[in-house]
Amino acid sequence: MKTTNLLSLLIIALLFACKDDEQATTSLELTFEHKAGEEVFEYEHLYETEAGNEFSLRLWRTYISKVRLIKKDGAIYEIPDSYYLIEPLNEGRFSLELENIPVGEYEKISFYIGVAGEANLSEEIVGDLDPSNNMAWNWTTGYKYVRMDGEFIDIVGNRRGVVVHIGTANNLKNLVFNLSPLSLGEERAHLNFVVDLLEAFKNPHTIDFEVENDFQFNNEADLIGENYSNGYIYLKEETAQH
Repeated sequence: MKTTNLLSLLIIALLFACKDDEQATTSLELTFEHKAGEEVFEYEHLYETEAGNEFSLRLWRTYISKVRLIKKDGAIYEIPDSYYLIEPLNEGRFSLELENIPVGEYEKISFYIGVAGEANLSEEIVGDLDPSNNMAWNWTTGYKYVRMDGEFIDIVGNRRGVVVHIGTANNLKNLVFNLSPLSLGEERAHLNFVVDLLEAFKNPHTIDFEVENDFQFNNEADLIGENYSNGYIYLKEETAQH
């Protein structure tokens, strides 16, 4: 009898230990405000580049992938299957929810502009990766990381096309953002990012549509890739509920 009671107590203790070991999780909302400088972005609205080109867009999409949260000790939590296609849907805004994140204090968040890893050359549908969304070239080239389709007004007043389809491994850019740090409790927290259209065409390279207006598999496309690695997406605000 004593042996049975002891065994029962041991089982109960193990069950409570397993329950204690279950780590609490929370969620994190990311919002991306699409802007052109200080203006809220709108399709078919004219904007001016650093080079003085007036242009408008009818389509603007950006892939981000491999979203990671980093603690002070360097521990990294990567959101599973984190491939997101962001675009200006609701008054220029796009939101997504990251779920089942371990509760804790995080000092950095990082993600790639582009499709990182083997998924770029795979037909498998993971996250927002889907060849039917017209963001893929083929399975030897992969996905378009940034796509902009529109028009600009040339020097004599004619409307001419602007095609920005940026991809390939050399234009995969990892962005890292410092947090204050962000304490994630059992309530949802929020990070607000800005995606600035005009930054893609300046800093460090000023892009002139009069010189080139088709950016696919050329040196000029790589220049835009260098531009969007810094300033194209930036962290505007972070909030956490306790």
